[in-house]
Formats: sequence, C-alpha cells, structure tokens
Amino acid sequence: MAILIKDAHDFIRSIIKKNKAGFVSPGDIDIAINRGVSDWMSAVIYKYKTTGKFDYDHLFVKRKAYTVSSSTGTQAIGITDYVEALTVYMKGTDQVTREGTVYSWDEFLEVQNSAILTPDQNFPASTIFVSEAGVQSIQFLPVPVSGSYEYTLVYMRKPAKAVYAYTTSGGNITYNPTGSVDIDIDDRYFSDIATRALMYLGISIKDGDVASTEAMKDNNQRSDER
Repeated sequence: MAILIKDAHDFIRSIIKKNKAGFVSPGDIDIAINRGVSDWMSAVIYKYKTTGKFDYDHLFVKRKAYTVSSSTGTQAIGITDYVEALTVYMKGTDQVTREGTVYSWDEFLEVQNSAILTPDQNFPASTIFVSEAGVQSIQFLPVPVSGSYEYTLVYMRKPAKAVYAYTTSGGNITYNPTGSVDIDIDDRYFSDIATRALMYLGISIKDGDVASTEAMKDNNQRSDER
C-alpha cells in the first residue's frame, strides 16, 4: 500500500509544530517529500548496482516490449518512467524466450566487437544510452537479417510525483482527496521518507518521533485489514 499523502503531511506538520518552526506551505512539504523519495530511490539503485539484489520488484518493476528488425536494432527507449535497467529477454526465430544482459555502453562495444562473446539468440544483449540528438535510446543484439525478434526490457520505474491537494477557507487548509496523489512507495518506508523530507525542511527528527511514525503505520495497516 502506498504512503497516504495526507498521513505524511499530518505527521510532518506535527513535527514542524513541535519544533516551533513556523508555517510551511503544503507545496513546500510536497517538494521536500518528493526530494526525499528521489533520495530513497537513489539508495535503492545504489544497492542494486553494488549487490545485484533488488528487493522491490512488486513495487517498481515494469516491462517494455520492442519489435526489432534489421533496421530497428537501435530505437528510442520510449519510456517516460524509466530509471534503471534490470534485464532483457529475447524471443528469436525458434520462439524460445531467453534472458540476455544489459551492458554499459563500453561493455556493449567490447561484446559487439568480440569474436568470442558476440551476442546471438542464445546470448542476447542490449545497452541504453543517450543519442547525439539527446534521445534516450536502446540498442539490441542480435538483430534479424529478415523478419523480427521480440525483445522485452525489464526495468525499474520512477515513482509517481506525490501531490497534496487542498482547499483554503479563512486561513485553514483542508485536505482534498480529489487531485491528490499518494506517495508511490510502500508505507513500511514511511519513517524513512518522512525523515528525509524533514531534513530538507531543516528539521532533525528524534527517535521518539520515528517511533510515532511506526505507530501511525501500524494504525493504518490495522484500518486496512478491517
């Protein structure tokens, strides 16, 4: 379940009030939350790159299919929420789907020019790069002499941008679920996102405050299970 944007704002405002930090607009809180989400995603990507382990597949993994011919071995990636490639699959002329490798650009060039490791239907390869025109692109090997191959890129997606929609009356701010977008991360990471957001707002969170975020998560979960 996503982190409810209302819960995040209520908690952050309570910490701001507790620290007597004055008024912070909902828009500024949104900015801090989304920056915190960005930092959290950077940590997830770093862990994946250093350990090869990705523990968030139910949250962030998506697939994109490509039809590749002799003239379309390189094409625009065509994904607006792309963050990091995880793997690639190819279905060749024998209709068997095999997993390949997503290489860095330098590694891809070495493999492409190798007489020993040249990609084929048993060992497909791809790489993602930015073209001279500034277009994020993907290149596949092998490509068919005629007909087409079906490739599937498995990638880590970007979380949706969180938005706290509200109305004002007499100086009071009232949450409006219409137009709001919850934080696109599972609520078990509530305390991590809240801590990062508060850091950007110039407030250090204390251990007792972290405990209260865990209590808020537990209450939300119990409510969902009823």
